[in-house]
Amino acid sequence: MGAVKLHGAAAGLVDLETEIRRDLEILDYPVKSWLRPFKRDDGAHVFDVVVIGGGHSGLCAAFALKREKILNSIVLDENSEGEEGPWQTYARMPDLRTRKSVTGAELGYANLTYRAYFEARFGEETYQELKRITCGEWTSYLLWMRRLLELPVRNGVRVEGIEPEGNIFRLKTNAGGAQDYILTRRVILASGPLSTGGTNIPDSISTNLPNSFYGHVYHSVDFERLKDKTIVVIGAGASAFDNAGTALEQGAKAVHMLVRRPHIPRLSLIRWADWSGFMNTYADLDDEQKWKLASEVQRNPSPPPMRALNRVDKRENFHIHFNSPMIAAGIEDGKAVIETPAGKHRADYVLCATGFAFNLERAPLFRPFFSDIALWKDRFAGPPGGSEKFSNSPYLGRHYEFLEKTPGAAPWLKHIFNFTQSATLSMGPTGRVSGLKYGVRRLMIGVSNSFVREDFEQHLASVKRYNDSELDGHPWVEKPPAAI
Repeated sequence: MGAVKLHGAAAGLVDLETEIRRDLEILDYPVKSWLRPFKRDDGAHVFDVVVIGGGHSGLCAAFALKREKILNSIVLDENSEGEEGPWQTYARMPDLRTRKSVTGAELGYANLTYRAYFEARFGEETYQELKRITCGEWTSYLLWMRRLLELPVRNGVRVEGIEPEGNIFRLKTNAGGAQDYILTRRVILASGPLSTGGTNIPDSISTNLPNSFYGHVYHSVDFERLKDKTIVVIGAGASAFDNAGTALEQGAKAVHMLVRRPHIPRLSLIRWADWSGFMNTYADLDDEQKWKLASEVQRNPSPPPMRALNRVDKRENFHIHFNSPMIAAGIEDGKAVIETPAGKHRADYVLCATGFAFNLERAPLFRPFFSDIALWKDRFAGPPGGSEKFSNSPYLGRHYEFLEKTPGAAPWLKHIFNFTQSATLSMGPTGRVSGLKYGVRRLMIGVSNSFVREDFEQHLASVKRYNDSELDGHPWVEKPPAAI
């Protein structure tokens, strides 16, 4: 679709926002906040929940907390406003891979869906003509939701550590070089795949190539510097093609894509997973069932979408090499050389589209206590030759909470909720846009349950004190107790 023409966009959004505010008011029951005020012994403020990450998952979690009346909460994101999540950074694609009708972040409010937002700006007819949601429009939509719902996001704040301090957490923060800390009772990680292990870069590349000769597609890439250069892309997933397309569009001399398989897979099993029974119940399957399903998906990796293939396949300076796994890397005469069974490839730069790792030992947030966190390899002995990524995945409770490797060693771990991609083996693909509405529902039950259990004595005392009756004074009704 070409450029869209705004028709009464301002008025349309004003009307829609009026309807949304009325929707929220009508459905705002019960209305009272139910958590007791909590301060540290020295009087320092303690948040009930801190959400780390302000992308679509973090905003959805913040909205859900607000609807659950857990109001003493905040979202922290290290990026500037509009650059939260991947959409304006490493998602180098023109539009989302998800269908335009996707729902989830709006928590079931029809007037908060992307469709309602788009139609208010451009009209229903234009929506019908729309093929895909552009990354820019999706970012605009998320920022609109954030503003309208008054979600408490602080940008430019990086969380550098999580430290248990009694029954609360001390989060070490860095805002523009100024170090500080924030106290909270609960933590929700919505900080994306890189926060729980980082990227996968083949050892041969990281060991044998200088840093200036390679990068990963999930990191910042200076494509201007790669103009008129020859680039090797390792991998053939959607991100590989997105980055190859970006490099070519920005003037790369040639791109060679190395694919270890004999062809591009034809099936996307992620599409198979888009049904409510699967999303709602996966987390309740037993370990063997989860492992079998996840292994089947891994054996059938998702292909890039057709539009990603079309972005490069007609370009004469794009070359795809099948049956070409990398077996060695090095430097010769000032060039990177990648060796495959089919021959050598010389390049000015190597882009690794080799995915991300689930390795808490490498994640800065978890360094002080990663050894206390239960992993799948600690709880389930999968078949021989299983996936290292699976084995290193955190083994989570039913509501995204971390569990202890050794019972009693770190009981506070259950108050950190892992709403990132590393939760997939335990919880299913509910961190994706289309899975949010299933995942956040389960997440909120876990967060609320944890508070009720911890504050049980307070709630028990409260019910014993309860003395609010609309029947007082009627002759058939017992007399209220005398004031003490």
